[in-house]
Amino acid sequence: MKKVKKYILLLTPVSLLILIVARLFPPVAEYVFARGIFRVFAIPIGFLTGLVPVSLAELLIFFLPILLLVLFFRFMFLMFRPGRKEVLKRWGLNAGAALSLLLFLFTILCGVNYYRYEFQTFCDFEVKEYTVDQLYELCVYLAEQSNETKAQVTEIDEHGVVELEDFSKVAGDAEEAFEKLKEEYPVFRFSTGRAKPVHASHWMSYTGIVGIYIPFTMEANVNTDVEDYNRPADTCHELAHLHGFMRENEANYISYLACIGSDEAYIQYSGYMMALIYATNALYEEDVQKYMEIAELLSEEVKADLRAEDVYWEEIRNSDAYETVEAVSDQVNNTYLKVNGQSDGVKSYGKMVDLLIADYLAR
Repeated sequence: MKKVKKYILLLTPVSLLILIVARLFPPVAEYVFARGIFRVFAIPIGFLTGLVPVSLAELLIFFLPILLLVLFFRFMFLMFRPGRKEVLKRWGLNAGAALSLLLFLFTILCGVNYYRYEFQTFCDFEVKEYTVDQLYELCVYLAEQSNETKAQVTEIDEHGVVELEDFSKVAGDAEEAFEKLKEEYPVFRFSTGRAKPVHASHWMSYTGIVGIYIPFTMEANVNTDVEDYNRPADTCHELAHLHGFMRENEANYISYLACIGSDEAYIQYSGYMMALIYATNALYEEDVQKYMEIAELLSEEVKADLRAEDVYWEEIRNSDAYETVEAVSDQVNNTYLKVNGQSDGVKSYGKMVDLLIADYLAR
């Protein structure tokens, strides 16, 4: 076992070499890893973890502090006994081997996919610079589609707000939406893992996170505490990561495509609303008057969801814990994105708008 652990340590330089090659040669990242090695590892892992209905990643997060505490006391106990030098060597080797294996799995199941071809490569349009008028035209379209699809949604409460009780139905309908998307985009042909609700979703909201992909368990973890109309789009976003697309702006756009192609009105509505929010936020930065014109186009049924969402996040933001936790979470996320080649950090989410405009004009 000692010899095996030493070999496992070699996975660290191997992982770093893989990332360097992937960054320098996108075709290698696309065909060798994203469409090859990633699937070889991801499909069996996703199949096994998918047999468990709850999020294994969430369970691990809860039990990890306990495990670390037990290991710490075990280590301290051994350090007060004879043979401290051997204990340090053994534990150091164990820790190094564990971290090396985790780095390798992260590289294969996540890291390399940041350097694959951009998703627009698989689309029949070219992304370029656009005018404010074109952005406004997109916003009008998305507002009209949001109004139209909300009128068809039957899953609403007495206040006219979208209310989804069963996440398993959302997850199943989202997976069916991706099945339809495969007809137009064969790159989604192979898939693995499944979407799962986070039971500690309320506490997750204090980080500002509405979903997270965990590569080690191949699970799409979704915050189910936020307003329900967001849930299908958030789920499809995380499923995009499961399909090997890690860039956040692309995952948003893929989510939009999957949602609007769904047979379910509530999923279509979620996709149009997600796109509308991104597009109108961009419009607000360019022309406040045009932004206000779009706001006037929204039906009262749509505004009911937006008001409910404002109330929810206002309660979260007014808590004592939010400011500190969200700031730390945002910094961690920003650093993570930059390390993985998204130089704009959290600002990379805004690039989705260019994809939306290109898609709209092409259609």
